[in-house]
Amino acid sequence: MGNYLCTCKCCCPCCTKEPSLNGKSGFLKSIYNYESRTPQDLNLKKGDFLEVLLETESWLYVRRHPAKGERSTTLAQEKGYVPKDFVKPWSSVEAELWYFEKVKTRIEAKRCLLRPENDEGAFLIWKCEEKNNYYLSVRNGPHASHYRIKQTELEKMFFLVHHTTFKTLSELVKFYSEHEGRLCAKLNEPCVKLDQPAPSTLSFYSKWEIERSLLSKIKKLGCGEFAEVWQGRWNNTTDVAIKEFKVSSPDIRTEIEIMNKLCHERLLKLYGVCTIDEPIWIITELMKNGSLKTFLFSHKEKQDLEFSLLMDFAVQITEGMIYLENKIVHRDLRADNILLTDMQSCKIADFGLAELSLTGNQRNSSDVKLPVKWMAPEIFENKCYTSKSDVWSFGILLTEIITYGDDPYPGQAKITCIRAVQRGQRMERPPGCPEALYDIMLLCWRSNPEERPTFTELRKKLMDLIHEPVSELE
Repeated sequence: MGNYLCTCKCCCPCCTKEPSLNGKSGFLKSIYNYESRTPQDLNLKKGDFLEVLLETESWLYVRRHPAKGERSTTLAQEKGYVPKDFVKPWSSVEAELWYFEKVKTRIEAKRCLLRPENDEGAFLIWKCEEKNNYYLSVRNGPHASHYRIKQTELEKMFFLVHHTTFKTLSELVKFYSEHEGRLCAKLNEPCVKLDQPAPSTLSFYSKWEIERSLLSKIKKLGCGEFAEVWQGRWNNTTDVAIKEFKVSSPDIRTEIEIMNKLCHERLLKLYGVCTIDEPIWIITELMKNGSLKTFLFSHKEKQDLEFSLLMDFAVQITEGMIYLENKIVHRDLRADNILLTDMQSCKIADFGLAELSLTGNQRNSSDVKLPVKWMAPEIFENKCYTSKSDVWSFGILLTEIITYGDDPYPGQAKITCIRAVQRGQRMERPPGCPEALYDIMLLCWRSNPEERPTFTELRKKLMDLIHEPVSELE
C-alpha cells in the first residue's frame, strides 16, 4: 500500500510535540470504523484524522488528531495500532467514502448499488484498470446506470463532464449532488460499504500459533465427516470462524501449509492455528452470510436474481482461481465451498482436499468422501489432478449457479454419472441456461484436459456475456 510513515523527526511513539497540520500532507484518513481488539489498538471512526508514528507491513501505529471543535484527550489515549488497509492518504481520492477501490467492473458496481440499504441516487466512483478510466455508477430504481468520466489529455487532473470541467472528482460529486443534469438521478448518499478488509493478522502482536484460551466457541455453523465449523470470538473482541478437526491426520497439516501460502481477496483469510494440543483448530475470518449454495437456494422459488448478477458470482470465482492456478489444485470447487461477504463478494474456502500444484505429489484420498459429481474424467482413471481438473469442476459449478443451487446430474446416482462421463456423455443444458453459457460449460468439460480453457480465458468469456451499458458524460 505504499509508505505512510511521516518523515518528521518528531514522529515516534513517545513524541509529545504536535506536528504542523497545514495542508494535511503525510496524514491519513480512516475509511472504515475499527473497534480495538487489544488494549494497544486505537478505535477508529470513518473520517478520523491520523498521523503515522510507526509502520509495519500490515499495521500502523498512529496518533489520532481531534476534529475541529472536538475536545482533545491525552496523547496516550489517542495513540494505538490500526490495520493498514483501514486508512488512506488524507487528500487522496481513495480516502473518499464514495470511491470504491476494489470495484473494477460495471457489474461489481451494480451489485454494490442494488443492496437494499441503498436508496435512489446512491452512487460510487471506481476505476477500470484495463481502460484507465474513472466511472460514476448511480442507482436508478432496480437498476444501475454507469457513466464514463473523461479526462482532458493536457491536464490529467481535470475531468470533462457535459462540457463542464472539474478540477477534482470531489468537485464533480458536489456539482451532481446539487444538479441532476443528464444523470438518471441526482447524487444522494454514497453506496454503503458493508465489507471491511480482513487484517492479515488478528492483531499487531498476534502469533501464528494462537493461544487457545483466547478463543471461545459460540455457535456451530456446520459439521462434516472430519471437522466442525464454529462461529467464535478471539480475545472476547473479534468474530472468527473455528474449524475443529475430529481426528488428527497429516492432511490437516497439508491444509494449514497450503492456506498459509495464500493471500487474495477472493480467498478465505487464515488467521492462525491451534496445534499444540488436540483437537486441532484452524482460525479464519468469519463469513456470516454462509455459502453461495445456500444463498442461491434462498432465491430459487422467486428466481429474482438478474443473469448479470449470477454471472458476477462466476467471474469473482474465476478471479480467485486465476490466483490459485499455478499454486495449488483445489480439488473441491463447488458452490458449497464458496462463501459470501455482506456485500455478496465471493471467497473460495475449504482447502481440505487441496494440494500444492508444484510438488508432484498426489494426496491419498481413499479415506475422503470425494465430490464425485464435480470430478473430471481423468480422476476416475487415476491420473493426476491439475488446474484443468478444477476447470472441469468450475463448469459444474456454473450449473449450480444458473439453476439456483440444484445439484448436478439431478436424479442420477454417482456411479451412473461416472460411467456416463467416461463414455463421453455430458450434462444436458440446464433449464433457463443460455446457449452461450452452456457452450462455456462444454469447453470446461472437454475430455482432454489440455483443451480446456484457463481461468483467465473463462473470466473473459463470462464477462462477454454480461451487458451493462455505459453512457458518455460529455
